[in-house]
Amino acid sequence: MYKRNMSGLRFKKDKIYSILIFILTFIFFSFTSCSDNKEFKPDDYYSNIVLKSERENFLIKTINETIKSNLSKTLTDSTEKNYQSAFWAIELIQFKNEFTDSVVTSCFNNINERSTEFQRSFLEVVYTLYQNNFTPEIEAFAKETNNPKLFAMCVDYLKQSGYDVNEMLKVFLERNPLLIDNPIIVILKNDLSNKLISLPPIQDLLGHSFEDKLVIFSIQRSNRDYTGLTIIRKSDGKFLRDESGEIFSVPQLARAITDLPGYITNGNTPEGILSIQGIDFSKNDFIGPSPNLQLVLPYEVKPDKYFHSSNKDTLWNLEEYKSILPESWKEYTNIYEAYYAGKAGRNEIIAHGTIIDPGFYAGASYFPFTPSLGCLTTKELWSYETGKIIESDQIKLMNAFIEAGNENGYFIVVNIDDQKAAVTLSEIINTILEAERK
Repeated sequence: MYKRNMSGLRFKKDKIYSILIFILTFIFFSFTSCSDNKEFKPDDYYSNIVLKSERENFLIKTINETIKSNLSKTLTDSTEKNYQSAFWAIELIQFKNEFTDSVVTSCFNNINERSTEFQRSFLEVVYTLYQNNFTPEIEAFAKETNNPKLFAMCVDYLKQSGYDVNEMLKVFLERNPLLIDNPIIVILKNDLSNKLISLPPIQDLLGHSFEDKLVIFSIQRSNRDYTGLTIIRKSDGKFLRDESGEIFSVPQLARAITDLPGYITNGNTPEGILSIQGIDFSKNDFIGPSPNLQLVLPYEVKPDKYFHSSNKDTLWNLEEYKSILPESWKEYTNIYEAYYAGKAGRNEIIAHGTIIDPGFYAGASYFPFTPSLGCLTTKELWSYETGKIIESDQIKLMNAFIEAGNENGYFIVVNIDDQKAAVTLSEIINTILEAERK
């Protein structure tokens, strides 16, 4: 009797204990689930850099110290980095005056004697702010350099002035025959080709399974002076919708400050397939504190990490990149720009917000968006008084990514035409719905 009573008591205690463990486990996993999928809130982010006093101090310091002081030094091997810092600042705040004009002009006097790093930085600032001002000087440098990246920058500068750049490329390759397969030269040849390449059906791209992975599409113009539009297709093939039932979308700028081609360092976001590697937070003073989407190009990581699959070759090859494209897109050369950009060494292209002062770009067709150095940027407006976010499409995008499944799939950038207008949902909605039906 005693044993029976004790046995019953143990049974009751064990049952109560099991129920308690179940409840605690349920609470724990519920909390964990909610925590992992917690929405990002604009009120959670602050930056003192956006305060009015800080904006004013930054501009004054940039002009007086980073630009004027650095460019006042005599250009030597030891001061090249001072000049490079000044060139970058000139691009960032779009600053030009008689002093900077004269310094830039004087740099051509001994440009062939300077380091490759200096030459690249110098050509970048000339390309960014002095289009058509130095065509004879750029032509002369192009005829001397054997560096494929510097040559490509010169060619892209000159082709807008009516130069026979195909003949220049022919001469360059006669001088440097071993560079015929260089990734920059491969894309440059494609860009200069007279072959008319029409855009394959966009619905084939939007409706393709991409190995049943989540895909974010950034639909852009080839003219990156205008914003594109970002949409999200979940792994089940359905496009994410907002609370009203409309296809979710946010405008996104894929333009670099330089407006250089996507296969060149600090150029526009390259067209093609990037791989999503999760969410992160940056401490960079120009990106800002809001969450960003981590992306990688081919060659930036190993194939298994890029394709999210262990069943991939350990070494990169074009065929694996090609294999995940829809059949109608496999021969469309523009979609391979991301592949060759990665092979050429481009990296650290992410999708992020911004705390750069949009006032630097007042009057630009993309204002109040701010260009980057090759990343994709959304509109973020900050209060000059409180340092808090007023409006953030970046947070909307990150919350949408979480809602869509928070899965590491692909991020595809594609140019649909060269219209001088922002991409709108109304012009592509029928294509999206048609792709979804497939």
